[in-house]
Amino acid sequence: MPDMPGLSPLLNFLADHSSAAHLDEEGWSLLLAEARACGVMARVAKVLEQDYPALLSSHAPPQVMSHIIAATRQSDSLANDVQRELSFLNDALADVRTPALLLKGAAYCAAGLPAAHGRIFSDIDLLVARSFLPQAEAALMLGGWAVSRQDKYDQRYYREWSHEIPPMTHLQRGTTIDLHHSLAMPTCRIQIDSGQMISEAVPLPGQGNWFRLKDEDMVLHAASHLLLNSEFDRGLRDLWDIDLLMRHFETTTPNFASRVLVRAEAVGLGRIVRSAFALCHRFFRTPLPGPVLASGSPLLWLLACSANTRHPHTRPRWQGVADQLLFVRELALRLPAHLLVRHLWHKAAAGVTSREKVPV
Repeated sequence: MPDMPGLSPLLNFLADHSSAAHLDEEGWSLLLAEARACGVMARVAKVLEQDYPALLSSHAPPQVMSHIIAATRQSDSLANDVQRELSFLNDALADVRTPALLLKGAAYCAAGLPAAHGRIFSDIDLLVARSFLPQAEAALMLGGWAVSRQDKYDQRYYREWSHEIPPMTHLQRGTTIDLHHSLAMPTCRIQIDSGQMISEAVPLPGQGNWFRLKDEDMVLHAASHLLLNSEFDRGLRDLWDIDLLMRHFETTTPNFASRVLVRAEAVGLGRIVRSAFALCHRFFRTPLPGPVLASGSPLLWLLACSANTRHPHTRPRWQGVADQLLFVRELALRLPAHLLVRHLWHKAAAGVTSREKVPV
């Protein structure tokens, strides 16, 4: 799989945090620049501040410390903002008599998991049963959230084919909610039994009416979200989520990796999880048994190339090509042929008259 051995301080750091002790001033600068480009600056700062304070004080140049402090403050501020926003959301959804699941970053924060430390994200992902979706959307609208303006086609894309409604943004605070009714698009060619995963969600103690996916399913959702989407500009961040989840849950559940794989096979995510595990082992040296790792393949090469450092000085040469091929793969997985042709035709036509961001 592609890498930049010896040339990327970030990749070296992800595999071995203590490697930062060998950086010179230029190396520290490149480490922070790479971390920013990959969306993991705050997490790198948190790791260094919490686990390697002596290394920071003895090896980091003085100008680096200001960036570390700023990134950790940003992370702490976001964590406080998320907790406050969850309180507002809990009040808004109080009369919706169905469990509401928190997903991804919001779930990590609410559950107090290590994956929450230093994780920066721009929206809160919620999930309710599809039959309660209109009621939940109405309750959020009364609470001050509004659906962003979409043309008729995009509204139909979300309402009929997607696993979520259009993003909702609070009119005063500007916070964004992604309200889901499934963990994967119903039209996805990979058949995922997200209903089983949702039905076995567990409550978050002390967090109002919030639930989260059970341990194994949190890993499965993180893997499927990464490998069934084409947003690999944050690929290392999402793989780091999986690495941290696995390391944490392995301390509480024996043979957790094997349990995850058994669960993945049961819900249709076996190949996806094996690929995610192979990437985690490649970039983070995640301690995983060999039998759960995918073997080398062209797809795995593309994934590793795309989910790599994004800095122009250290990223793989073929990363742009990998990004484009994975984008095509994503569309082909999301939509059956007749909907895909219709979708691409509409987007091509819409691109002539508008440069607004549209769903893909």
